[in-house]
Amino acid sequence: MHLQQNDLVALVSPAGQLSDPQIIVSAQKLLKKWGLRSYVGRHALNRNGHFAGNDQQRLEDFQAALDHPEVKLIWALRGGYGSIRIVDELDFTKFKKQPKLVTGFSDITIIHQKIQKLGFESLHAFMPVQLKNKIPQMVVKQTKNALFGRPVSYSFNKHPQNTSFNVVKGTVTGGNLATLYSLLGTGLAPDTHHKILFIEDVSEPLYAIDRMMIALKKAGKLQDLKALLVGQFTQIPPNTPGFGQSLYEIMLTHTQGKYPIIFDAPIGHVTQNYPLILGRELILTQDNSNVYLHQPASNHHEK
Repeated sequence: MHLQQNDLVALVSPAGQLSDPQIIVSAQKLLKKWGLRSYVGRHALNRNGHFAGNDQQRLEDFQAALDHPEVKLIWALRGGYGSIRIVDELDFTKFKKQPKLVTGFSDITIIHQKIQKLGFESLHAFMPVQLKNKIPQMVVKQTKNALFGRPVSYSFNKHPQNTSFNVVKGTVTGGNLATLYSLLGTGLAPDTHHKILFIEDVSEPLYAIDRMMIALKKAGKLQDLKALLVGQFTQIPPNTPGFGQSLYEIMLTHTQGKYPIIFDAPIGHVTQNYPLILGRELILTQDNSNVYLHQPASNHHEK
């Protein structure tokens, strides 16, 4: 499941409203540069309170993209909140016969989890809303690699609190921590059994992160991971009084050294938001100074 030249991309808004129509212009410009065609969902610029249109309008746009015989990529223009209000109404009958890539992150974790349950891959990657900031060229390159079925490889600085390991291999799942937490006890709760779990978040205080990690642990989602890959946790508001543990200490406390933990992966609510193909094997290695992430090419990639 990957793109080829002249494929069609659907740009949709399944969650929060877009504040700036220029986001769509930037997205279509990038897609054209990549040799792709695109169209914009009928209601993508609608506004209804917090949302990009009401639930029915957002549902219609996403369903139309799922059912469109030519669409090969559905790219969420932004996250925010709202996917959980429509995910159960989406009909994946045609998608299962003709799978397509769904790309986004944050609130789009809801849709990623639905696709994981169906047994398909999806792409955790930057969204057009981030194009208003200068996205590093290497991030763009690796995202294009992921979309076009080529191998994805990048590295980042090894955090001193990473646990020691040589090589970790496993299917990767996960996404935004608060969103995963909201799915516990539902049919979309993540299947983490013998997988690499990835988490990231923004604007969550340390006590809330602690609570969500405890809930994941109590639900058995941290029990038998291959590894925990911790992305960017940004804009953490201060605790008054101080919480008493750092983000790293919270993660280490609730995983108790049962498997490797890798901190500060360059994935999340940052401009350096590298891609991660959920549902595909991820290979992690580290040396004295760096961690290396690698995902193989799509099974059906044509060089």
